[in-house]
This record gives sequence, C-alpha cells and structure tokens, in this order.
Amino acid sequence: MQINIKIMNDQTILLGEKENKILVRIVVFIFGLLCIFTAGWWTVFLIKYPDNEKIFWAGSIFLFLFGIYQIYSGLGYAKRYLKKEGENIIIRQNSLLPAKKIRRDNITYLEIRPFDMVIHLNNSKRIRIKPGLKYPVQGQRIMGFLSEYAEINKIKIIYKNESL
Repeated sequence: MQINIKIMNDQTILLGEKENKILVRIVVFIFGLLCIFTAGWWTVFLIKYPDNEKIFWAGSIFLFLFGIYQIYSGLGYAKRYLKKEGENIIIRQNSLLPAKKIRRDNITYLEIRPFDMVIHLNNSKRIRIKPGLKYPVQGQRIMGFLSEYAEINKIKIIYKNESL
C-alpha cells in the first residue's frame, strides 16, 4: 500500500486505509451501477402504476443519487487526504466537499492529542483531524505528517494527553 506520494516537494497522505485499494474501488463502482439500474427499474414500475405513494418516488431518487455517489467514489474522486504544497497544506476531510487550502501564515499552532489533531487558525477557527481508532498505524502516519509540516514551517506544536 502506498501512503506517501512524492512529487518534487509536495507530499500527499490519504486519510483512509481502504480508499486506495483497487478491489474495493471496483466493488464500489459495480455497486453504484447496480443501484442506478435498480432505481431505473423501480422508476419504470412506478410509472406503470401511478397511484403509488410519494415515498416510493423518494426511495427511487435516493437510490439513484446513492448510485451516482458510489460511482464517483469508485472512480477515485472521493479521496480524503492531506497534502503539503510548499508552505501550504491542503485538507480534504469530506469526500463530497472541496479541499481547504491553508496558508502557513494562517496557522497559529498545531495541537496533537492521542486520538486527534487540531490546527488552530489565526481567525480563532479550528480544523480537527480525527484519524480514528480503527487504523492506529494510519493515525501515527498522519500525526508524523502534520508534525513534520509544522517543524519545517516553524509552527508551534502543543502535545496534550487528553482528547476532546
């Protein structure tokens, strides 16, 4: 499994263990196609019998949208990651939302706890990164990745033993 991808000075680390495995991505893609096919079949059934409840239409729409998301994820567009890009760090914690680009001078300090890391910004906002307990090795890699970024860019690091 490849965790760090080096391109000149840039580095990327994935926030999830399973997101890079090709077999998982193929299964997710096929499942998405099945969801869309089932939603289409169900819609044809609903058109044939127009006296159905609205909840059946909602279920068909949900299944179709879920299938689209599964295909989106199976093609690799839903990856969650941290990326160092020069003095900037790019964070994508949610597979549906766009990545956040944070400049080095917007970061006040980095707080590292046993089960999460918090990036404190100048505008009193915080970005919390929770790698979870399921993959402790991945959590250590993420912690090392952020610590290295902070040291290189001379960002204050605070270690705490309690978690939020």
